[in-house]
Amino acid sequence: MKPPRSSLRSLVIAAALSAASFSVVHAEGIGVDPPYTDFDPHSLLLGRTVAARVWDDMQARKNAVVPVTLGAWHWWRIPTGGPGASGYGSPTLPGTYYYYLLLDPSWATGGKFVQSVGLHADIRLREKNAFRNAMDSTFWPFEMYAWASTTAGVFKIGQIRRKFGLEWDGSFYGNVLYYDGFMLNSDFGVSWERTFWIKPKFSLESHAQFFFREDGISPGLTGADTESTSAFRLQNQAVVRVAPTWWFSPTSSLALGLSASIGQVKAQSAGFHDHALTVWGIDLAYTRGRFKTFAEVLQRNGAVTPERYVSGGMSTRTTDFIVGASYVTGPVTWRVAYSAGYDSNPGGRQYMFVPGITIAMTKNIDLYLEYVKWSTQASGSSAVTYENGFQVAMNWRF
Repeated sequence: MKPPRSSLRSLVIAAALSAASFSVVHAEGIGVDPPYTDFDPHSLLLGRTVAARVWDDMQARKNAVVPVTLGAWHWWRIPTGGPGASGYGSPTLPGTYYYYLLLDPSWATGGKFVQSVGLHADIRLREKNAFRNAMDSTFWPFEMYAWASTTAGVFKIGQIRRKFGLEWDGSFYGNVLYYDGFMLNSDFGVSWERTFWIKPKFSLESHAQFFFREDGISPGLTGADTESTSAFRLQNQAVVRVAPTWWFSPTSSLALGLSASIGQVKAQSAGFHDHALTVWGIDLAYTRGRFKTFAEVLQRNGAVTPERYVSGGMSTRTTDFIVGASYVTGPVTWRVAYSAGYDSNPGGRQYMFVPGITIAMTKNIDLYLEYVKWSTQASGSSAVTYENGFQVAMNWRF
């Protein structure tokens, strides 16, 4: 499990939201967010070359002056039955998947209660076409916040990523939970986090967050959550997560995560009404050396959009789950994940199967090779293929 990232303060203008047609949802872009890939290779494919050592030295000198990281994700798609044609990116996300800029300045205070403070910004840019249909710009902030590390824990304020459930599954393409807006989603609010060591081999990771309003930026597809429609807005959302972890050795552990959330959905259009939105989740992750396996199930109760991309209607309950495993051999991480989702009232279902490998080419370049099969089916309707094909992605950063 990755340690909490330092962070935060932000002033961002949320992108205008608009409902999009159900028929084009499958053409929207997909992919991962670089800081959360949970990728820890034991060696590098190209080794410690002279060029790599020079690159690392330049990066160390740069970080000593300005704590900034530049990078990009490049994506080649080769469908074998899914929509669209082969190419660099996808029909609606042509070109580079996105470039990103990470800023992480921090200062030691020397205080007894507040030991250090800092800022965190994660800014992204596409050359053309917005990341999601509900966004109207090719430039967007993923996180922007101020943080303070104290004896009572880490406090954050700004545009903060929601800590609900598992961080990520290690893939490039993602999973059903990501496209439903649960994973890697940020909003405006405040946060507290702390890991308690109750015994030498037992820890308790704790998070408490409160979000005043959405930022209008979501990984969810059109028809996935409140940020993908103009009919609803989610506000005053409280999120709580605890993850007790049993440590059998420094490289072997069992973590049980429990997450809960409650918020207020405000109707923005005539014909809809305000209502509560509740979400609960449970996840389990076991790590033994280079092997890791995980599972998660979560359920959202309350309508979030007039037209869910899975059911085609205003479903009042969504239940998602994911199971996966990975194993590291030298520079290669072998992994597989299966995720599925079920809508109720009205009903629908979807599933996604993603086997793949991640190769550490150098310390700053990773290569992702994956196969993805993803389909949805509304009750009483035929199945719709969202993706069936191979993905090649490369991530570089400096």
